[in-house]
Amino acid sequence: MTSALVVSRYFPSSAEKVHGIFQRLGTQVEALARVVDRVHCLFLVSVNQNCAADLIHGHEERLRRLWSPAVSLQLAPTVSGDVPVSWWRLVMQGILDFQRQPAARYSSTPAAIDVVRAALEARPDVVLAHRLTSMCVLMKIARQVPQRLHRVPVFFDMDDVEHVALIRHLVREPAWPAERLLLLQVPTLMLAEVRAVRLASSTFVCSESDRRQLARLSRTTRVQVVPNSVPFPALEDADQSEPLVLFVGAMIYRPNAQAADSLVRDVWPAVRARAPAARLVIVGSGPEHAASFRSADESVTFTGFVADLRSWYRRARVVCCPIYQGGGTRVKIIEAAAYAKAIVSTRLGAEGLDFEDEREIILRDASAEIAAACVRLLNDADAAARLGRAALQKARRSYERGAVVQQLAGIFRGGRVDSVSPGVPP
Repeated sequence: MTSALVVSRYFPSSAEKVHGIFQRLGTQVEALARVVDRVHCLFLVSVNQNCAADLIHGHEERLRRLWSPAVSLQLAPTVSGDVPVSWWRLVMQGILDFQRQPAARYSSTPAAIDVVRAALEARPDVVLAHRLTSMCVLMKIARQVPQRLHRVPVFFDMDDVEHVALIRHLVREPAWPAERLLLLQVPTLMLAEVRAVRLASSTFVCSESDRRQLARLSRTTRVQVVPNSVPFPALEDADQSEPLVLFVGAMIYRPNAQAADSLVRDVWPAVRARAPAARLVIVGSGPEHAASFRSADESVTFTGFVADLRSWYRRARVVCCPIYQGGGTRVKIIEAAAYAKAIVSTRLGAEGLDFEDEREIILRDASAEIAAACVRLLNDADAAARLGRAALQKARRSYERGAVVQQLAGIFRGGRVDSVSPGVPP
């Protein structure tokens, strides 16, 4: 029986864990299931995670329905959030030692290394490290026990280029001024990313711009674009939209909460002044994390988590994505295009996606310009429908889930045929 080992820190612990990072992981698991008989998903979870056998069985059954019947599940409560020394000392330590940085400190514990090493002893045919927080564990194992990864193709889904997202956050909106000291850790983080890429048989990123940057940084050709993707729903012929603006995003992710606040406080008053009948709906778990949650007026609705978004997409005339933080590409924009919705976004919000401004999307950065674009589309249903249809046509060519699964399956098959890992990074 052939098998794949997936190592991840991002456990979809409930039905609400459906945002982009989990959708991307599910796509990769589905692709692996086309190549091997069993996909063993090893999640490095908090030491406080309830790992009772009956709960794990329930989670496994849910993931089998959601991703693939080939899934087997293991939860390893090895991740500790304890900080044994002061924040200032951790800053200084992280300047020279990547293992002291947040991306590695919590997940590359001795317990995590032991459990991943044990999983490798089962000799999987393929290994997938989901994001840098998991890849750092394999990097440690590769240094300590190189034979554990000998002739095993290791695939690394970097997803976001971590140092890019970190720099943007610290420069544009740190949580407090002293947090900018973490910029001193960026060179060490970049070096760790390079070592991770060199350990992997192939590294996946979301966009061509990320691929070029990472390939130039690591001086390797083993970086490939694997775009985010969504399944495309069946659409009704008649336009049923209302003068409604929709934003979708889990508020526990800070860039989403900031986008919701910007939309409510900076954009929405200008929209309402020119389109009094307009309504704004913000969908996503953890609405209390948005500062504007309790101060929004009656024209704004925070729904919380919604399991089925079809009715909201059907009603929405405009989907707005005023994102100013983060990296990678936004599944929310691809999803809106799959529903043939007119999209207004910041340039960073649509970064890495192949949508053309004014043809398939409206790209604006200033709040007043975002508001003006929303008003124009709210007041012209035909123009909104044309923009949405153009976005749908482009999305079908680039971001359809089945095509991306097929692409990934081909990459994994090629890795199995080669059966050679590049080895331990210098």
